[in-house]
Amino acid sequence: MKKLVLLLTTLLLMIGLGYPGGAGNAAAAAAPKYTEISTFVDGTLMISASKSVLVNGSAYVPVKLLNQIPGFTVATAASAVTITGSKGSAKLNKDNSILYKNSNYVAFKTLLKLGAIDGKYATSSYTLFIWSTEDGKIKSNSMLYAISKLPGTMGQAVGKKVYLYAHPGSHWVTDVQYADDTNTSTFTLLSEAGITWTLDLDDSETDTLYTEENLFAFKENFNGDPAWAVNAKIPDSPFKNMEKVTVKDFRSSPGDGGLEVLIRRANGQEIYISLDTTVNPVDYLKELFYFKNPRTAYPSSDAVWAAIRDERIITDMTFEQVYLSWGEPDSYNEDLGYIVYGHQYLYFINNKLKYYYEL
Repeated sequence: MKKLVLLLTTLLLMIGLGYPGGAGNAAAAAAPKYTEISTFVDGTLMISASKSVLVNGSAYVPVKLLNQIPGFTVATAASAVTITGSKGSAKLNKDNSILYKNSNYVAFKTLLKLGAIDGKYATSSYTLFIWSTEDGKIKSNSMLYAISKLPGTMGQAVGKKVYLYAHPGSHWVTDVQYADDTNTSTFTLLSEAGITWTLDLDDSETDTLYTEENLFAFKENFNGDPAWAVNAKIPDSPFKNMEKVTVKDFRSSPGDGGLEVLIRRANGQEIYISLDTTVNPVDYLKELFYFKNPRTAYPSSDAVWAAIRDERIITDMTFEQVYLSWGEPDSYNEDLGYIVYGHQYLYFINNKLKYYYEL
């Protein structure tokens, strides 16, 4: 069976992106970087639109979620917000809090001083674990141990909304466990329909798992970009070869959970194309479409370009122009100067197609 594949940081770095944060663009180079992270309290995932954030290496928790952490109360006056725990109280100020997305966030280290809690930030999974009881500590440490056993960047799925091929819809990863006796890792997931189910990561027929952050990264990097269709690579292509289109969006397929790109044609027609995520989907996308004008990259006469658009070949085409028209050859012989497409043999002299015939 196929091992589960996760498309995360290594993929995003290949397209010039890191783990998505909320700091905005690089114009504010001196501004702090905000990275949203997951939060577990006593082993339970806090599922909320407001997420904890990591800022310059320090974790901050949304004040509005403190009612889910045992032992804390929040009092709001006209000019101040006061947080009270079993060890004391503190007013929010510039030294112990931040404002993020128009909401107050308190430093995790401040909560440690005020309340009867403990915790740990797991860097490999962008997840904050908080516990207030011995049982919560045991559950948290069990998950931390399991995260340490996950391969590659798989830990970054813990506590995140994810999408899986063959499992339509979104799912929250609410738990991860590792069994020493069988050396197996298991995710517990909560579907958008409210169904809890488990996924054995070491014995899964599911090809891919990708996060909401992955979709965000694809959109940030490609949405709105012009592209040119490569019909030799697109199965049952609805496009004219080298047709100029626009990348509009990405989504998880409602049919099978796979990753899809939405392409808009010049006439306004919109078409979803499935991306093969058993390989690097960025590389796959760049095989289906050129993201630089191919006619600029490979200057062509009107006659040659018309042939390329019609997926034909004509004499005096360069190899690159033949490639634009027909894609990769089945085989080639550099010594004799020919390439083969099926039963068609194409002969080149000085990188110009001189004649071709079919056997």
